[in-house]
Amino acid sequence: MIKCPNCGGVLRYNVTEKAVKCDHCGSKFNPEEQIAPTKKAGEEKGLNGKVYSCSQCGANLMTFDETAITFCSYCGSQAMIESKMMVDTNPDFIIPFAKSKEECIETFKKKVNKSLFTPNYMKSDIVLEKFRGIYMPYCIYKLGYTGVNKVDGEKYSHRSGDYQYYNDYELDFNVDANYEGFSYDLVSKLYDRYSNAIPFNEEEKIPFNPNYMLGYYADTKDVNGEVYLNEAIEEAREDYQKKIMGTKEAIKYNCKTPSINFDQVEQKIGMFPLYFLAIRSKNQKSINYAVVNGQTGELVTELPVSHTKYIVASIILSVIDFILINSYLVLTPKQVCFAAIILAIISLGIDFIQMISLNNRETHDDDMGLKSVNPDKKSGKVFNVLGVLIAFMAGLIPVLILALNPVGDIYYYSAVVGSLALVLVNFLTIIKKHNELVSSKLPQLEKRGGDESA
Repeated sequence: MIKCPNCGGVLRYNVTEKAVKCDHCGSKFNPEEQIAPTKKAGEEKGLNGKVYSCSQCGANLMTFDETAITFCSYCGSQAMIESKMMVDTNPDFIIPFAKSKEECIETFKKKVNKSLFTPNYMKSDIVLEKFRGIYMPYCIYKLGYTGVNKVDGEKYSHRSGDYQYYNDYELDFNVDANYEGFSYDLVSKLYDRYSNAIPFNEEEKIPFNPNYMLGYYADTKDVNGEVYLNEAIEEAREDYQKKIMGTKEAIKYNCKTPSINFDQVEQKIGMFPLYFLAIRSKNQKSINYAVVNGQTGELVTELPVSHTKYIVASIILSVIDFILINSYLVLTPKQVCFAAIILAIISLGIDFIQMISLNNRETHDDDMGLKSVNPDKKSGKVFNVLGVLIAFMAGLIPVLILALNPVGDIYYYSAVVGSLALVLVNFLTIIKKHNELVSSKLPQLEKRGGDESA
């Protein structure tokens, strides 16, 4: 633990002042200078902090000052009771926090205020105060290749009768390729869909300095860096191929796409800053997450929809549409039936799109890190039988009326009213599935190393 050398008080890195500041006496220190006493010869070198383990979801968070964690940032539980001292290996790099917690909260407020159907509980100041600054471990890959890359090409030579002749070439490209900046988070609970959506500017990373971590938490890695190595290599390979194929020589000789095997592969660990917020639903059965990049201020979150707000808005819009349509357009009963059929088809299409997304989410096929921690996770296929049946019936009713072609208009309008009522009910089921899609189960069902299907 690093304490104030003047009074022994708690030190924290102040984002606004870009300095390490004492809570008690107000002393300020340059984070680049040595604050803590140096270790004696023979002592273990590394991060020295207190680790709190959540008894509900198994998350581990490390602190480097005297701050006690009052709740878990991943599940919102008040049960962060188990603690122990821990020495972890020093990372290679760090990107210090550049955005304050207050800036983070304002960014989130702007987002939810623009979303008309967001439940009110997500706007509560009590909830927003639970944003926590956490340093997340990232694996940083450095890839390189130096040497000659032989690339096959061909060029039109001449035509003789019915034959066209081409000359084959082998071009030698002198290559000095170096890639650095492919980074992936090493925390399974930080879903890839969040970390990939808020990239960091790695040009601002600096050699690791624990002074920047004072006053913040740090997560411990549980994903092996090798998990993302092939993805990093593929990204670098695609960029290399694009650059080679864009050269005038490759264009002139119609070169084939070159292959490359990087002979220099390095992995480093960097601590990157995030603000993390877990918001429990009103029924306490699921959690919505908000993640803010502590360097750039970029926000990624998936907001649920309030059923009440949706119904009220639908009624108001329906009345307005009815008035406008009757004022400027005259629709025949058959045209109204066709409109109802189109709405039913749209709602049915949304049902199927949601089912595909939910299946990917349930099996974690879109998250390599989490999949690597739980490789044997199995989940049944998600099929919204009720939603599909309702959408099908909503389309079938006006189709039958059109096929029967009754004389009275009342039959057409009755069919349309019934169809639209079913479409409205189906959209309510769609909202329910949407809320499932943008939320996660309580983490006690996803304990690290446990059986998520239990």
